[in-house]
Amino acid sequence: MKQLNRILQATKRLVATHRTIFAWSGAGIVALLMTIQFIYPSSHLPLFAKVDSVALGGWSKADAIERLNALSREQRVTVQLGESKTNELTVKADDIGITVSHAERINNSSYPWYLRIIPSSLFWFGPFQSEKPATVTTNEAKAISFITKQLGKSCKIAPKNASLKLSGSRLVVVPGENGGSCEQDDALSRLLAVKPAINQRAAVTIPVEVLKPAVGDAAAESLARELNNATERGVEIAGVANESVDVSQKEILGWLTFTTEGSSLQYSIDSSKAKPFFDKFVTPKVAKPAGITRVSTLDFTETSRVSGANGQTLDLNATVTTVKAVLESKQAQAKVVVAPLAPKVEYTRSYTKTSTGIAATLEHFAKDTPGSYGVSFNEIGGRGLSANYNSSESFITASTYKLFVAYSVLKRIDAGKWKLTDEVTGGKDVSTCFDDMIVKSDNPCAEAMYKKIGYQTVINEARALGLSNTSLASDGQRTSAGDLALYLNKLESKQIGLTEESRTRLLSAMKRNVYRSGIPAGASGSVADKVGFLYGLLHDASIVYSPKGTYVLVVMTDGSTWGNIAELTRKIEALR
Repeated sequence: MKQLNRILQATKRLVATHRTIFAWSGAGIVALLMTIQFIYPSSHLPLFAKVDSVALGGWSKADAIERLNALSREQRVTVQLGESKTNELTVKADDIGITVSHAERINNSSYPWYLRIIPSSLFWFGPFQSEKPATVTTNEAKAISFITKQLGKSCKIAPKNASLKLSGSRLVVVPGENGGSCEQDDALSRLLAVKPAINQRAAVTIPVEVLKPAVGDAAAESLARELNNATERGVEIAGVANESVDVSQKEILGWLTFTTEGSSLQYSIDSSKAKPFFDKFVTPKVAKPAGITRVSTLDFTETSRVSGANGQTLDLNATVTTVKAVLESKQAQAKVVVAPLAPKVEYTRSYTKTSTGIAATLEHFAKDTPGSYGVSFNEIGGRGLSANYNSSESFITASTYKLFVAYSVLKRIDAGKWKLTDEVTGGKDVSTCFDDMIVKSDNPCAEAMYKKIGYQTVINEARALGLSNTSLASDGQRTSAGDLALYLNKLESKQIGLTEESRTRLLSAMKRNVYRSGIPAGASGSVADKVGFLYGLLHDASIVYSPKGTYVLVVMTDGSTWGNIAELTRKIEALR
């Protein structure tokens, strides 16, 4: 205390001695404060100001508005249908058609002149200024859209039926949930009445008429009790190689699935869930491999057969049915049910060097090889052999349509309507475009000439050759192996109606086709062909100049390979 008294006495003496200095200093501080308060910009909020508990002291009004509007856009609103918490949604205010603006309240706030003349008011006015409410606008169309999206046009949330699930080794109830229906006008007025505030989650409850689930908790509890009791000691499966296999309660109950039929909760055994258990503990003990049936054929005729023994395998679905009978107390134990397993058939095929032999080769190859096929073969020279498989089947042409375009172009050149020097596209003339279209399968050239002649005109001129399965369809141009083979036969036999110069031009281009992995890879002799490939389609339409005589071969495929087409060609050649 003595020390404190000494300090106070010393202070008094100092003030008394320098009274004038302190007086002028105090006046200067007050004057400075007054000056600062008078010049403080009206475009800024006072120091230490808070709006909806958001500290904005000294902020420009523009920045404060932007900040508050951003916070309001992120503000959440809880929308609850009735009293059930399970039917509760948390959304942004804007999602239900509510927009909050702080521009008016901030722009109308001020630091008035009569406070500016009060020393130090700049430091204490901000926290005590009165807050005006934000401006809330509503968008009825957006609110209706929200109601329709979340609740449907009927303003309804369907109830959820009670069900069962496995917990540990027993079934327990998954409780049902009430739904509800409401009046759209009532829901709309409730939503649009929301007044969101920053840092305070708004909530709205839409009154509903409660909709009870068809299957309540009591019904589910009853079924759970029934199934838990029925599987208490597991289930015995008899007939597993003269022994039995026990299935635990947990395992059995894990196979069950539950569905609602009317007001009833039904269960079934899901075979896919049961399969791993049976694959491990049952199937290996009851399965017997089948033998091999060996069949020899000549062309289409079976010449001999040695039958292999039948095997057997587990009939899972039938066995599972006996397990369900145990759960329903219809029998005391389940029983293994087996199904016969047919022997695998292996063919030894031989073919005569005849049209019949080649036809059998085409059919067997198509059935034994992945993909779908349409094939047409005929000899122009040689022995006049011919054979077909699905030759009238319609395929998308892919680039084989360019043969039809080529025919129409050459017709116009022969008639003097077009010249080889006429420009087509990209600085290319008819001569260059024609060559690129056939040799390189160039698309822009083909499309330009096709369009210039007219799509339907090109198809009509092809059909006039007798190509009855060739057409324009909704999915593009379509043709068949038989139609392409007819076209090539007419071309090679000089019956196509072109001058020899034009016919030679087309054949020359086909012989220089750069895609050679299909028929050319399997043929002997030179090949004039046009391929087509698009997605899974691979086609090859060819004239083969073989040492044994010229022949036409067209192979159209979906889901095959160039290697398969080459292999089929080799098989045909082996029978000529």
